[in-house]
Amino acid sequence: MKIKIFFATIIVSCIVASCASPTQITDSWRDPDVSINPRLHKIVVAALLYDQYTRREVEDYMSSIYRGEATQSYLIFGDSLVTDANGESQKLKDLGYDGVVIMKQADKNVSQYYVPGSMPGYYSSWGGYWGYGWGGWGGPRWGVAYYPGSPGYEETEKTFTVQVNVYSLTANKLVWSATTETTDPGGRVPLYVDVCRAVKAKMKHEGFLR
Repeated sequence: MKIKIFFATIIVSCIVASCASPTQITDSWRDPDVSINPRLHKIVVAALLYDQYTRREVEDYMSSIYRGEATQSYLIFGDSLVTDANGESQKLKDLGYDGVVIMKQADKNVSQYYVPGSMPGYYSSWGGYWGYGWGGWGGPRWGVAYYPGSPGYEETEKTFTVQVNVYSLTANKLVWSATTETTDPGGRVPLYVDVCRAVKAKMKHEGFLR
């Protein structure tokens, strides 16, 4: 018989605009005996970020989806990051929480690539410059629009790896986990918002989210 974990998973309920997601799920795992019914009740959402300003922005966004059901970790632990080194699980249980959703950036890769420029119009060969124009056959193409070409340039691409873990405090175990990659998200908060969207789609596809 499958264990039904009744706690609201805010991470799978983040909704953003309908544009294509730059986030990809590269790896995921689920407990086959666990399903989640996102109806009740109390969870803690945690973004493991040392930048406290960004951490609070992300956790505020996550908790705003289910007001009264999700609590930001910084409201419970202050500036300390959520770990279980000091018995946080028991503390959260004593406070009536059912689960914890933790997001953390695991890696950042920066790569550069060269985008070649383009030649000026009609200059790609000697025959392109000469042809039929105002100067007659054999003369320059004075009557044809001139394109000056463009120089080459370097582009920088940033790829962020974010891990998402969902823990059941009721069952005392990890119930779902994923590794994601996001390319050029446009900022730390947009990064985590888009990860929410990709994770939600993955969980629903797997049938983990009921």
